[in-house]
Amino acid sequence: MQRTIGFAALLILALAPVGRAPSDHAAVLQVVKRVFDGMRTRDTALMRAQFEPSARLLSIDKKSGAPRVQVSDPGGWIAAVARGTGPAWDERIFDPVVELDDNIAHVWAYYEFWRGDQLSHCGYDSFFLVKLGDEWKVSQVADSRRTDCKPRR
Repeated sequence: MQRTIGFAALLILALAPVGRAPSDHAAVLQVVKRVFDGMRTRDTALMRAQFEPSARLLSIDKKSGAPRVQVSDPGGWIAAVARGTGPAWDERIFDPVVELDDNIAHVWAYYEFWRGDQLSHCGYDSFFLVKLGDEWKVSQVADSRRTDCKPRR
């Protein structure tokens, strides 16, 4: 009996997917969480510390007819957070999916953007992160933005 259990345990370990340790998944999600914690508390130093120096934000401008890509530095967004008054900006993510290999990672998650108790917009966030030394940093963020949201709260 013990021999059978031992063989089964070895078989399970042999067939388990090879990849990064769960701690890397947690570390990647922690970086994304700190970006939003910083936004909600207007802690721009915390926000800035999560981005690598050449990071960029991507958005799609649909206001002027044909959609076009807009690329910006996170500094403008971080400055807007610093200037914010009134209810805190609170971006909440749901069911994040983390994919990673070696020194790159991707986080895909549905989000809701709240201003106080008002739901402003929703969509999906796409975070691309890189591991520099022992730290994960955000390299790029893209998001969709819709107003046809049904709160998941």
